[in-house]
Amino acid sequence: MKKLTFIVICFSLMLVLAACGNEESQIPDVGEQQEHGFDIIETTADAAEMPAFLDETHEDIAELYEEVVKHQDLLEHIPCYCGCYESANHRDVYECFVHQFNEDGTVVWDTHGMSCGVCLEIARDAIQMKQAGLSAEDIRTAIDAHYADGYPEATPTPHP
Repeated sequence: MKKLTFIVICFSLMLVLAACGNEESQIPDVGEQQEHGFDIIETTADAAEMPAFLDETHEDIAELYEEVVKHQDLLEHIPCYCGCYESANHRDVYECFVHQFNEDGTVVWDTHGMSCGVCLEIARDAIQMKQAGLSAEDIRTAIDAHYADGYPEATPTPHP
């Protein structure tokens, strides 16, 4: 009886681990959405096509998503201070908006950025500073200084 119980427990544990592993590695097909932790991810054919989850949001947020994808090189060097490193394993503020940019040009978007004021503010401010002519290092320094106190730990983002 103990042997059977042990086998049932081991089998159940394998099913749980397999389900967790599959959920993490699956990316929705183009035009489809999928739950990803507390967020939704959606794949579009390319960066010019915005995800459907932006259809019912404020136009400023949709415009920011359009800008984020254009500033990947900058935003991958800007940390996020909302706590998403702990909750979503994000490495930078870019990942709050774009889950991944695939080699075939498809984009997997993330709703995290649109639902978090800190993410929206950091991305907006970084892009505005870039447009004003600041260097990536100066933008990083300004963001780090602004969020140094009173915010969760920054994502482990490499410096530019």
